[in-house]
Amino acid sequence: MGGRYSDEWHRIHLDNPRDLVPESNMPGYPWLARSPAEAGDIEKKLKVLRVLGHPYTDEDVAGARKALAGKTEQDALIAYLQVLGTSLKAR
Repeated sequence: MGGRYSDEWHRIHLDNPRDLVPESNMPGYPWLARSPAEAGDIEKKLKVLRVLGHPYTDEDVAGARKALAGKTEQDALIAYLQVLGTSLKAR
């Protein structure tokens, strides 16, 4: 679940998983740290996700391109991993 490990732990793990988990058979994804996050159609994506039920606000959509400025694909993936399971509603 999200928040279990630090962002730095995820960076190391994504670059070379065996640095942290010697028995891991997960491949490394070091190029994600060098690949800029794609912001070209981020507003459109957030609007579609909003239609599907995600509570993005107009301010979230308007600020999305700026929020992605200078971020890498690795940064985006780590942000995603850090929120996994944190939005579940109690039944």
